[in-house]
Amino acid sequence: MKLVGYENFVRHNPMSDRFPMHKFHHVEFYTQDATNVSKRFGWAAGLKLVAKSDQSTGNHVYASYVMQSGELQIVITAPYSRQQQKVDHVAPNQGFDNAFAHEFCAKHGLAVRAMAITVDDATVAYEISVKNGAVGITSPKTTTDAATGQVQVLSEVKLYGEVVLRFISGNYTGRFMPGYENVDGPDVSIGIQRLDHAVGNVPNLIEAVNDICGFTGWHEFAEFTADDVGTVDSGLNSMVLANNSEMILLPMNEPTFGTKRKSQIQTFLEQNEG
Repeated sequence: MKLVGYENFVRHNPMSDRFPMHKFHHVEFYTQDATNVSKRFGWAAGLKLVAKSDQSTGNHVYASYVMQSGELQIVITAPYSRQQQKVDHVAPNQGFDNAFAHEFCAKHGLAVRAMAITVDDATVAYEISVKNGAVGITSPKTTTDAATGQVQVLSEVKLYGEVVLRFISGNYTGRFMPGYENVDGPDVSIGIQRLDHAVGNVPNLIEAVNDICGFTGWHEFAEFTADDVGTVDSGLNSMVLANNSEMILLPMNEPTFGTKRKSQIQTFLEQNEG
């Protein structure tokens, strides 16, 4: 792929997904204080606390709170002490790495760890992605809800930086993930219905786009160059990727150089350490 700019771009949907993908399931942030951050997100964005997994529910590996408005689910997760790795306990998210979560927070602060989408089969999605060049992060894990017997399958591959693309499948109809406890938090909705798109910043746009399209089969939905959205002071290039239904939209930006001021994308990459 190459950038041609907004004026020259012609949208075309080749229906090229390598496996069935449907819509966003959730976005998970890692932080060092899940209680405080979840409350701030809740009141600021009108998100209701609907589920939790922490020491009060028997999870001694991490604290995690699911905030929701309409179909939008934001998950705020913080690791407990590194010493908890010695506890013989399996957390609801079997792929959670306590030591890595601490390192992630020390490096990035509050930041997105996972972009989750629903698929027909998280095992197939993982296998096809890895076969087509994706870096596997979490092999397929099956979790069963004790009350209903319903199952959820989760797998992860690298998306960009230290953000993973998380595949979710199964017949589980409860809130978020088996093992989480339902909570009826205050209804503070301001009307948000769903996640339309999720933006990421990368050092090299074409390289990242080719990698992601290579293992997902996604197509380009839109693009903008510094001539379209830049200023005399700073700029960026941007491409938007989409799945077949175009319910999953993933814009990605890269910095441009040679302007009066440093690109805001370059500033982000430096301060976020990737």
